[in-house]
Amino acid sequence: MLRRRDRSFSIFSMSALDLVAMSTGTFVLIVVILLPYYRKTFDAHAEMADTRAAMETVLAEADAVRRAAALETRAAAEARAAADRMLRGADEMEAAATSLRDDANAADGKAGDDDQKVREMRALIQQRVIPQLDLVIVIDTTASMGKVLRELSLSMAGLVRILERLVPSLRIGFVAYRDVDLPGWVVRDFTLQPTSVALDQILGFANGLTAANVGGRTVDEDVYAGLRAALAMPFRSSARRTVIVVGDAAAHPHEQSAALSSARQFNNSGDASISTLFVSTESFRRFGRNDRHFFRDLARAGGGTFNQTGGQLIEGILLSVLVD
Repeated sequence: MLRRRDRSFSIFSMSALDLVAMSTGTFVLIVVILLPYYRKTFDAHAEMADTRAAMETVLAEADAVRRAAALETRAAAEARAAADRMLRGADEMEAAATSLRDDANAADGKAGDDDQKVREMRALIQQRVIPQLDLVIVIDTTASMGKVLRELSLSMAGLVRILERLVPSLRIGFVAYRDVDLPGWVVRDFTLQPTSVALDQILGFANGLTAANVGGRTVDEDVYAGLRAALAMPFRSSARRTVIVVGDAAAHPHEQSAALSSARQFNNSGDASISTLFVSTESFRRFGRNDRHFFRDLARAGGGTFNQTGGQLIEGILLSVLVD
């Protein structure tokens, strides 16, 4: 007997394909509904990551500031210690000069004393006391000289106090130089001014000197431009004229001969000299070549003294003035 075909319809007779399609549609609908919330969560995570990165940057900067402050504090302490040593030395020199002057006056008043002894005593006194001094500090202010410029700012007042004890009439000037391949100025100067009336301006100029923010394309610097500006200042003919060049890089090769020639002419003009203070900076140790030799040759041409330092700038300047 033939079986009759079941023609009844059931709502539960879906194929597997229909089930997959329905499940997929449901998932897509849920994703569409929840997407804004997921997006907010992702954005929150991103903001948290940015905040953490910003906090780490701030903490790193704060740590760098603390280290810099510690270095500045140590440099200031060293500068004060150096100034104290120099002041004690000035006191001793002043006492020695007074003693020599008294001895010379006593010997001068005694009949029959050796005139040669009196002349020698007076010569010693003259060496220790400079009646008039015009001092010009010519200093490199390129990027490698930041530490030196900070020391100059911290120690300049002490230097002036020491020199004023030994020099009744003191004038100080400055020349700051960089290089032609750096943006902005190449030479800035502060003309010779008496410390008795312009001390605040002198210290203000020294305190305002800062190193360049970027390095130049060449190792050499425009020393010659700085030297020309210094030699053009209104020196007193009756004063000892002293120029001290401070830096860590030589003049450009094509200008070195002219710089040495200018130094010789200045030295031959009377009681005038050019001394140099070569600073052994990190830049010199990495890239320098014959820079030290140029500074030595410049001092020799100028009839002054050559000193080298990795620090203690003020002691080097005082040696250049007093030993000259």
